[in-house]
Amino acid sequence: MPATEPKITAVYKSGTSEALGAGWDVMHVIYKENEQIINSFLIARDAGGNIIRKTDLVLERWEVVSDVEDLRGFRQCFEERDRLAAEKAANMEQTDTCKCGHPFASHARNIRETGAMRTDDALLPPKQYDITTDRPAGESGCTECDCRQWQRAAH
Repeated sequence: MPATEPKITAVYKSGTSEALGAGWDVMHVIYKENEQIINSFLIARDAGGNIIRKTDLVLERWEVVSDVEDLRGFRQCFEERDRLAAEKAANMEQTDTCKCGHPFASHARNIRETGAMRTDDALLPPKQYDITTDRPAGESGCTECDCRQWQRAAH
């Protein structure tokens, strides 16, 4: 009887790093085999496409990735995460609604801007992380109403 190949899955979690500040797209990549973590690492990229990896969790040390193979693999991680997020958004069902009753697909309005006037960020509360949209809170709101919530409706 042939042995079955173990199923290895990748989980991509987006986030931020206070040490890096704004402008860095931080991602935690977790590889699992049969629901057991077999590898995990943190990487980040800036708007210019430069990629760094975290080398010390306690001391917040990062290093620039210069190895061609490592860069290729890390870029693939970012591309795969973005592809999966785009697929999820495209396949979002109309029944998947926010507490306001509108679908999460309607939550694409930038609530930090009002018409032609831009609200001064200093006047607004600090941005919190929004786990449902995988973006900082305050960067999306419902296009159908004034809802700024991202918590899923109770089922």
